Amino acid sequence: MSKMSSVHIGRHQIGRFRLLLLSLLMLIGLRPVLDEWIGARVWADVFTDIFFAFALLSGLHAVSRQPWQLRFALLLASAIIILGSLHYTLHIKALDRLQLGLSAIFLMQMLFMIWIHIKKENEVTIELIMAAACAYILLGLVWAYAYYLLEIFHPNSFKASENVSDDIWNFYYFSFVTLTTMGYGDILAITKSARALAILEAITGQLYLAIMISRLVGLHASQAGIGKGK
Repeated sequence: MSKMSSVHIGRHQIGRFRLLLLSLLMLIGLRPVLDEWIGARVWADVFTDIFFAFALLSGLHAVSRQPWQLRFALLLASAIIILGSLHYTLHIKALDRLQLGLSAIFLMQMLFMIWIHIKKENEVTIELIMAAACAYILLGLVWAYAYYLLEIFHPNSFKASENVSDDIWNFYYFSFVTLTTMGYGDILAITKSARALAILEAITGQLYLAIMISRLVGLHASQAGIGKGK
């Protein structure tokens, strides 16, 4: 593992995509745990934002190869963190929605850059597998933001036993249930636009798995052939 593809935490060395994967998993799993452990909603929001900022920085380290990419991603991440801080003092809906939009753009940029990285790699490594896993999780997160923004601008696009628009984590849940085609049915897409997004996500999730597994298997078979001198 090269120095450019890893980061040092104390005496330990961890791959950049492994760090990003860990950050994304913590981001998804953190909020429900904090809601149960911390009674005050605001503190749960604060800790969630801290871990989201950590995920943003991990993403910067993972995908930034060219200076212009790093500058653009750094500008987005800085704006997202600043807007997140202003949320606790100003409580302006326009700023909150701007933060959501910028967060979605950042995640899409991260997803795009990881996909480019995967396409350029010619060898199956642990880091490449971790990058593919990160891309799959990012797909779910991007769609979660799309659902959340749709519900904000077109209320009642989704139906559930509770008000889903109160927390984006509800859309994390709905997104990954849709992406993996589990379809519990406790949150329902009501409007045509919401159903269209759900259909596109389900199709994208299945195509991603089929294409990515085919590519990794093909690369591994190619490596094995080269290793045997074929």
